[in-house]
Amino acid sequence: MMTAKPQLTFKEALAEARGKLTQFNGRSRRSEFWWCALVVFIANYVLNIIPIFGSLAALVLNLLMIPLIFRRLHDSGHSGWWCGASMIVGGIYSAILMGSLFKEFIGIADGSEPDLSQILSSLTEVFTNPLALIFGLASFVLSIILLVFLLQDSKVEFNKYGESPKYVE
Repeated sequence: MMTAKPQLTFKEALAEARGKLTQFNGRSRRSEFWWCALVVFIANYVLNIIPIFGSLAALVLNLLMIPLIFRRLHDSGHSGWWCGASMIVGGIYSAILMGSLFKEFIGIADGSEPDLSQILSSLTEVFTNPLALIFGLASFVLSIILLVFLLQDSKVEFNKYGESPKYVE
């Protein structure tokens, strides 16, 4: 009969994650993931106050969360590439929006006086771009799927990603 270990404490979760910072294989428990996600969320909030260094530090923290997300997905029995798909689709969506916005507002940079109605019209065109709508919707759906997977409990049994870190005999 399998029994569940107690939930990891804040300190245990951070120690567990620190030992596997760049490890994509294996499994990570919910408590490990969510305690680390809370720390990264708070750190990002604080780091956004510091201009350039803060943005770079926040980027590094967010990149360090990717292996943890992969391991958390493995623990719930899903491929880590759900995270990869979400990142790729989200990146394409961001590139489409930024490219469209850059193209629309390039005239403002040449020193001409911006017209509010022209800006609103340009924004409407950008956000009604069919490609942007498709990738935006796909990004939203993948984000919801990813969140549901991250919230799921550990699979009790051994899976192709290894032994359960939560359940023991």
